[in-house]
Amino acid sequence: MKRAFMILTAFSTVTAFTAAALAADTVVEPLYTKSAQRVSGLVFDAYVSHYQGRGFEEIDDVDATELRIDLTVPISARGQLRLSLPFHTDGDGRRIENGKSTAIDGNGGTFDFASATYEHQFMDVAEDKFNLMAYAGLGFRADKLDTSHGDYMNHRGSLARAGVRMDRAVSSSMSLSSDIGYQHYWDTDDLDPSGENRVSFGHLLVSVAVMKHDLALKPALELTYRGDLVDYNNFQIIPELIYSFKSVDLKIGVPVGLSSDADDYGVTLGFTYRM
Repeated sequence: MKRAFMILTAFSTVTAFTAAALAADTVVEPLYTKSAQRVSGLVFDAYVSHYQGRGFEEIDDVDATELRIDLTVPISARGQLRLSLPFHTDGDGRRIENGKSTAIDGNGGTFDFASATYEHQFMDVAEDKFNLMAYAGLGFRADKLDTSHGDYMNHRGSLARAGVRMDRAVSSSMSLSSDIGYQHYWDTDDLDPSGENRVSFGHLLVSVAVMKHDLALKPALELTYRGDLVDYNNFQIIPELIYSFKSVDLKIGVPVGLSSDADDYGVTLGFTYRM
């Protein structure tokens, strides 16, 4: 009940900004696969994610709610900067060493770190029939997460990421987007979900999305993968609905795990405001 109330409160807060929305000409994005097109102005995103059954290095079967905000800023004719801040996690799980339950709470994230990512668009759909963007960035854990058994989770760590995105129209009303990236973590604590208890590890991040654009309520479908191709493989499918009104998008997705390492299920709410 507490987590459900947190989801509703956070989503109600961000949607209150819709009254101030102004028209803007920008691509509507699905929840996970970002567009390969540079933004034309400031873009604010807020996310509320609830998941069930996630595993980490020392705590398994984690049911939690995580909140995150992003700000994307155009800085050149082809470049933009994406700033991301996970600012709260609240949940509970099972300690792997003894099977006892524990609560998790703090002003940070789990896999999401505070980060800055530079994104550069190399190809444009107007000239090349598709958009192509490359990105690279650095991050660090925003804050430690407290546990009820007297330990900390994620109280240190850094990450580096790099990848490419592509999107294009596949018909007059449908688009295809993809993102292939690599994220390396180092000097971490209690985070590696592979069971190898590593302080340094990397994850391949892949997502593909199909979205129909010619409706106010836009259906989308995403497939995502996070893992190292050996010890940890997290596949998910996410059906979504996106409602667009002028410069505001309201999004809901229901991630469903397709592999043993994936979350059992969850729900993600998203809010986008183009300034």
